[in-house]
Amino acid sequence: MEVIDISNAPSTQIEVAGLSMPEVIFVGTQRNFSPSLITATTQELGQVIADVLTSFNDLHKLIQQTGHHPTVIIIDEPTLRNLHEADRQLLYEIDAASIGLAYASTTFAAAWYNDHTLRLRSVSVFPLNVRLDVWLSIIRLIAHGAGYVCPEVMLFKEPDPKTLAEDEFCLTQRQIDVLQLVADGQSNKRIADRLGLSVHTVKLHLHNASQRLGARNRTEAAMRYQAVRK
Repeated sequence: MEVIDISNAPSTQIEVAGLSMPEVIFVGTQRNFSPSLITATTQELGQVIADVLTSFNDLHKLIQQTGHHPTVIIIDEPTLRNLHEADRQLLYEIDAASIGLAYASTTFAAAWYNDHTLRLRSVSVFPLNVRLDVWLSIIRLIAHGAGYVCPEVMLFKEPDPKTLAEDEFCLTQRQIDVLQLVADGQSNKRIADRLGLSVHTVKLHLHNASQRLGARNRTEAAMRYQAVRK
């Protein structure tokens, strides 16, 4: 398994590298699509060629430069959260591929599942955090042209607005505590002292919360959290 970065690579460089369109493309972070997970997946599918791209833009470039579509595209939630409308339209137009959404937040997944255009594409929707054997079974279904939607997504009901941010982004209570103090203008050291944590632990909570919220830094994470709470 190889993580491909073609963000700055010209077409000639791609050709020299011998890059061809893999059968299965995972688009997302290595935190969600680890090398060991992808290796296990390719073995389950019969040693198919699979690769990980770190952005949807890289996927679009790869399709343009090879002239082919992958058979399966699996996209993680952080990548989908950051898609612009034009990117969404491009995703809808990749009609030769089976598409899967690997989510962390049920609220977010349900919103995508209820999107009419996506329904027409029969996109599969399943959680990132499942046992390996369940994950492999889902990917195998998608690879063979079948669809899978997690029952909790189909049965999902809109949560109470007071708990929307926690439910939507799967934030822990400690992450929420840290974000609230960041929003109040507190430094990491003051937050650590107030919550009885180490500065390292505070940074870890902020890192994880930022990933859930699709934020680039602590300030943006706090602003996004506050915006949802309003």
